[in-house]
Amino acid sequence: MIAKSYDRYFSSGLYHSRYPRPNRRTLRLIERLVPHGGRLLDYGAGEGRYGLAVAQSRAAKVVAVDISETARHALAAQIDRAKLSDQFKICSPGDAVYQEEVVLAGNFDVVLFAFGVLGHIAGRERRVALLRGLLPSLAPDGRLVLGLPNKRRRFRNEQAAMVQSSRPPDFEEGDLYYHRYSEEGSVELFYHLFDRQEVIRDLTDAGYEIEHLTGESLLPETAVTRYKSLGCLDDACSSVLPSDWSYGFLVSAKIAGA
Repeated sequence: MIAKSYDRYFSSGLYHSRYPRPNRRTLRLIERLVPHGGRLLDYGAGEGRYGLAVAQSRAAKVVAVDISETARHALAAQIDRAKLSDQFKICSPGDAVYQEEVVLAGNFDVVLFAFGVLGHIAGRERRVALLRGLLPSLAPDGRLVLGLPNKRRRFRNEQAAMVQSSRPPDFEEGDLYYHRYSEEGSVELFYHLFDRQEVIRDLTDAGYEIEHLTGESLLPETAVTRYKSLGCLDDACSSVLPSDWSYGFLVSAKIAGA
């Protein structure tokens, strides 16, 4: 369901209008961790707002993974226009390119699950298994970078509605469904929201050691990525205020014991 939903989301133009550029805090962290000419695995790459930026600023080699065929086509067109084809591989999870570049080759400086990507995967066991399965894809000194939605700040009305509704048998605390609306109609999406302790527990169980857990933004992602001045102000405030106040968490982690 999520692949078809995101095909509609991207084809409507709504995703790009909501998130036209990278979050400056997230991009700065990635650029610090990816050396010049390094390798980035952008999981849930969408239209490539992080992968394209890092390919240009760090001359990085990027493997962009997304379940949405529409997103993959849009990203391929942007790569062609930017003349970055020799730096990119685009694939869906589990196809031949994924197996060759991620499962077999690995050695990424950064594995990125940007703004909310991990939260679109239903089931804690599936999320932890995916993260654990990517451990061999990291270079020995590589880092996992995550943007995770904060349960305390996101979708409060939807969370309340889920409490009152008939929950599916596999429901987990923090699960919800929500809608995005465009001229083409509504798109239903699944999300799992996180609290701080859940982030720590899940990454520990997946075999990672958290280095930094901070706020990704205080204002909604739409505001900080659409308006440069708000993004700059939000960046400064997020640096000093508690991460539990944030709209989302920004996490970097290394392989446990590395």
